[in-house]
Amino acid sequence: MLLFLIIVILSVMIIVLGKNIYVNINEDRDSNYEIRVSLSYIANKIRQSDKQGTVEIRNYENNNAVVINETYDDENYETWIYFYDNAIYEMFADENATFLPEEGMKIVECDSLEITKIKDNLYKFAVSSSADSSELVLNLYSNN
Repeated sequence: MLLFLIIVILSVMIIVLGKNIYVNINEDRDSNYEIRVSLSYIANKIRQSDKQGTVEIRNYENNNAVVINETYDDENYETWIYFYDNAIYEMFADENATFLPEEGMKIVECDSLEITKIKDNLYKFAVSSSADSSELVLNLYSNN
């Protein structure tokens, strides 16, 4: 009887330990996924419009933002990709509209987005969350 009780207790402990490991693995996977998605999203948006004069890096409130200039039906528009309120946001607006970061659409949550100019048209995008961080280096204006 004592042996049976020990086996049951050890089995329950192993099941609880396995559940905790499973939960931690899924949390890490989700965090890693969000980081990779955010960098992939930024890279694809830039690559869609990567021509001379269409993509630029602007500073707002001590943060950098990617601004993509586009023309539709002879009207000029801007797409802003920026960090605000612990998330990466996107805002599509008229070229002359006042930029208000709270009006953008939340893309993905993260702890930070840093955009650094390495040289001329070479930029580094770094995204981090509490569990992970990742970087992407892009050469702008590659489709001249």
